[in-house]
Amino acid sequence: MAVLFVASDQAGAGKTALCTALALSFTNMGKSVTVFKPFASGDSDPDGDSYHKLLGQPVDGWPQQIPASGLSEQAVEDVSQLAAALSEGKDVTIVEGTNALNQADTASLVKGLNAAVVLVAAYRRDLTASDLTTWKTVLGDALAGVVINGLTKHLGTEANENLIPTFEAEGINYLGIIPESRKLLAVTTAQIAEHLNGRFINEEPDVDRLIDWFQVGGLSLDPGELRFGLYPDNAVIVRGDRPDVQMSALNVPASCMVLTSGVEPIEYVKYEAEEEGVPMMLVPGDTKTTMNDLNTIQARATFNHARKLSTFVE
Repeated sequence: MAVLFVASDQAGAGKTALCTALALSFTNMGKSVTVFKPFASGDSDPDGDSYHKLLGQPVDGWPQQIPASGLSEQAVEDVSQLAAALSEGKDVTIVEGTNALNQADTASLVKGLNAAVVLVAAYRRDLTASDLTTWKTVLGDALAGVVINGLTKHLGTEANENLIPTFEAEGINYLGIIPESRKLLAVTTAQIAEHLNGRFINEEPDVDRLIDWFQVGGLSLDPGELRFGLYPDNAVIVRGDRPDVQMSALNVPASCMVLTSGVEPIEYVKYEAEEEGVPMMLVPGDTKTTMNDLNTIQARATFNHARKLSTFVE
């Protein structure tokens, strides 16, 4: 049985996404796989729910809170026993680490699991392999290599010239770069409503629909259908008393509509939204306030959607 441990240089670098995508890829290759995260990253850790939703992975006995006294030998032994039980009859076991553990404790856990480590590093323009040498020092031969996640669009040449060559110089195995994707940063209509303190006015809205783009339904010389049809999976933000703009968006149709200033649309707009299956939500803020509030919505983005998984695997 092979044990793969996925660590990262910082929280939010993409450990859960990589673990889930690897598990699905191994499964598609005919391998039996189990995935688990022994320790939580905080008081509330959604990763177990993501594994259950996307992979059907049972979540029983994990993740646990890190002991207040730190990671003792007994804690490592307990995790090793849990891994053995979960891995029975499996070809591959994938273990997600947590940045709540320091590098030394992570190394102890890796040793106890007899695992190979893939390190996920979040891309930034000043990143070099020298920033990751402490991982090489504490993990030694257990470090199988590094994956760079979230390469910014149009910076591929710069990464090839300034980043990738540094791995050979530091003696660290470079495994590849994953490009940034709008789909992986998308949020659901339910998350938008929660973020904006909105309420749906449809009878049965699709609250799990992913939204990649936000467009303001303001004054423009372009036809509404042309403007709103530029991007798929889009939300149109418009005042509730602008049926002309709302109907243009519904004729595309847009994927979601956010009606500002707390103004209900006319009944015909509601009817057309129901016919087209477009979720409509009412929010209390005006259009400018709503757009400002959306500047922070990416903090709600999580890797818990089947379309995100298929995008990452591709």
